[in-house]
Amino acid sequence: MLGNWTDANVHHIAISVEDLERELQFYRDVLGFKVDWDMDNRGSEALSKVVCLSDANPHIIMLQGYGLRLELFKYHSPRGRNTGPKRQCDFGLTHFALSVKNINEIYKNLVKAGVEFNCPPQELRPGVQATYMKDPEGVTIELVEYQ
Repeated sequence: MLGNWTDANVHHIAISVEDLERELQFYRDVLGFKVDWDMDNRGSEALSKVVCLSDANPHIIMLQGYGLRLELFKYHSPRGRNTGPKRQCDFGLTHFALSVKNINEIYKNLVKAGVEFNCPPQELRPGVQATYMKDPEGVTIELVEYQ
């Protein structure tokens, strides 16, 4: 291992989005995340170097909830592209998971709110139920309950 990672921890997960307002509404109003900060036109030479994109200029909103920081990026430039609904089996990040209590009740409430799920919660093994849902742009979010 390179260096001492004993003080390292996860800071946030980031999602590049096409429709920032729709995604913000979903994560804030449907899932209950809180806005920590909101910065538009954050382009800089340093950011372009870090993300390896020429003239990178995003609108960034940092959310907090479920013990997690979630960063929503909407790039003004360069323009992104939608990789489609099959990203679940494509290489790279496939989903993030939220640990919940009362998964069946949460599932029913989210279905009523119009959230798309692959299936109702399933028992994966004794004491563990899970299901996958999609955000409005198709990002997969796992709900898991450990009893």
